[in-house]
Amino acid sequence: MPNVLSRGLFNVFFGEKRRALGALPGPEPGVLGTATDFFGSPPWDVCARYGREYGGVTLAWLGGSPALVLNDPALIEQVLDSRRAEFEKTSIIEQIKPAVTEHSVFIATQGGSWAQMRQVDPFAQPWTEAWLAAQVGPMQAAIRESADGLRARSSGASIDLVAALRRLTFDAFAVAGVGEKLPDSLFDDFILLATGADIRIKAKIPLRFVRPPRGFDAAKARFYGHFAGRVSAARQAPRPDATDLLSWTLREMPGVDDDALAHILGLMFFGGVFSTSTTLVGAFHQLAKVEGADRRLAAEAAALAEGELTLERLRSARWVEAVMYEAMRLLPAVRLTIRAPIADTELAGVTVPAGTTIMISNQHLHRDPAHWPEADAFEPARWLDGGVARDPLGSGHFFPFMRGPRACVAGNFAMVCMQTALATIAARAKVHVDSTEPFEEDMFFGVVLPKGVTGKLIAR
Repeated sequence: MPNVLSRGLFNVFFGEKRRALGALPGPEPGVLGTATDFFGSPPWDVCARYGREYGGVTLAWLGGSPALVLNDPALIEQVLDSRRAEFEKTSIIEQIKPAVTEHSVFIATQGGSWAQMRQVDPFAQPWTEAWLAAQVGPMQAAIRESADGLRARSSGASIDLVAALRRLTFDAFAVAGVGEKLPDSLFDDFILLATGADIRIKAKIPLRFVRPPRGFDAAKARFYGHFAGRVSAARQAPRPDATDLLSWTLREMPGVDDDALAHILGLMFFGGVFSTSTTLVGAFHQLAKVEGADRRLAAEAAALAEGELTLERLRSARWVEAVMYEAMRLLPAVRLTIRAPIADTELAGVTVPAGTTIMISNQHLHRDPAHWPEADAFEPARWLDGGVARDPLGSGHFFPFMRGPRACVAGNFAMVCMQTALATIAARAKVHVDSTEPFEEDMFFGVVLPKGVTGKLIAR
């Protein structure tokens, strides 16, 4: 807690602001407000601690600027859904702009082009489910090939499972997006672009002084240019039987702008490769801690591998689903989003000034002991026998893709990709994790980054 002098100085300069929000609980601010709480701790951990100590809404201070931390499902629903027009998305938009393009629905604003972009996004179309069903087999084949390669690589020394599953996920996305794996050089460009954005996200100085990594502009031109070339080629020589997203979109939406489609194909990697691979790492790490959980997964995966893997069969694999849901509950890849009211507005019984930072994290609600029995334990069985219906994706205590219309537009695709990967890998190999102790967590490109998770893929 700040000392008396620090608290007194804050009240001298910002006492009037504080009194206007005095009905809200929160830690005592000092001369830097309560910003020091976030020094050295992941922001989602601080938000979760506030939830435990202060309840559903906490008043924090970033210097002299107020911030609200929401851990109340009803308030979160208002901000992200029923009253979303009053709140604008602000989290990491400016930071990632150089790595993405103007066609990114993620950085579009509600007051700008978001609604129009969402309406024409391939992942939000009536035909998306049919396209998704057609991707299970191709992704399974790509993941099988990648997993066999990882099994060979890890036959000696352990490998970094985060890096390995990131590339495996990139390959699966490529097959779904354009029908085949992409060259190493394009993956390297993708990582360089993400690294440039990550530098900006973590910068402690004004963004105008942050310089991109060497070769950033050339990498961006190559990366998005690759997909522009594919769109042009597909226009000139359509493949009527192709099932990849590029071909399917051109058939269903022939009037789509070529540049927009090229950018959407490139942006899908930024939208899901890091979060999907991080969730897979968490799933395999947690499986190693629970007696019998991996054996049950292997048995179900082996049964799936006996015939053609279809979307219907994949979705009937209840243990695969339960493992993925539990991994997303306990270790969600995206744990924080930020909104700000576009005008002074009433929320939580007070008038919240325009521009106030509103932090929404799922860290506390995903582990709230009042809602989840044995909340900190990895128990996939909680999702069986009605568990998925009790806590569906996007509900009050379970929103790994966030909530409301601005939740991840490709959430269904991510789920199918993760379940396909989990089942395919488990059928062919046991993922041995070197340590089941809690791993250190960092952040990369706005997504939780597990650190030090190494292991081997051992043939079944």
